[in-house]
Amino acid sequence: MIHLRVTYARGADLLRALEKEIGKGALLVKVPPPEGLGFRERVMLQIVGPDGAFAEMETEVMSLLPGVGVALAVPTGLVSPVRALLSPDADEEGAGEAVHEVVAAGAPRAKEAARAPSEAASATERIRLALHGNRDERAAILRDKNRTLHAYVLKNPNVGLDEVTAWAKNPLMNADFLKLIGERKEWLTRPAVALALARNPKTPGDLALRALDHVPMDGLRQMAKGIGAPPHVVQAARKKVIVP
Repeated sequence: MIHLRVTYARGADLLRALEKEIGKGALLVKVPPPEGLGFRERVMLQIVGPDGAFAEMETEVMSLLPGVGVALAVPTGLVSPVRALLSPDADEEGAGEAVHEVVAAGAPRAKEAARAPSEAASATERIRLALHGNRDERAAILRDKNRTLHAYVLKNPNVGLDEVTAWAKNPLMNADFLKLIGERKEWLTRPAVALALARNPKTPGDLALRALDHVPMDGLRQMAKGIGAPPHVVQAARKKVIVP
């Protein structure tokens, strides 16, 4: 079976392909049609994201376009795994054009030649767990040293308010992750989350101050006394509780 691969160096290009081609059930692989390849013939399609993680599935040829490429049908089952290859910073990733190629079965991916296949598969699986895993699996992802995986956890539809509050309280969370929590209005406006973000020393300063707008008066009074909050938050809390 012939194997075709498209490697995206930029998340923005992968997103564009998802919206204009893959999500509509087709993808043009810009390679000279291999000799002997025919209409409706089965091929293996592999799509590689900017971080080297990949998704692949057997599909079929829709059209052969000499001098242009091979148009493939994209099964609906491949759309979600490909979307999982996108990071939250899709517009800023990588450099260079997408690479379209015919590859030998089992050949290393262009961007991952020195990386064991089991490692790459593991990266894909971790993204899947972040997006769709249960509470314990989400917690495991947040312990992963690869921080680019952490943001996917916030896209998991099963994340509960209690989890978000616990993450917002945790001083071991990195500032970028806390910032992503604060960017979600439905979370920032919850008093428990706002209080946790305001008190967390890892929360970016501007976000901690914005969080104070959603902290109940009891919480503001506690922080105004210098209890459990960074100095700049204490000062801001004092201004909010002082009656003119």
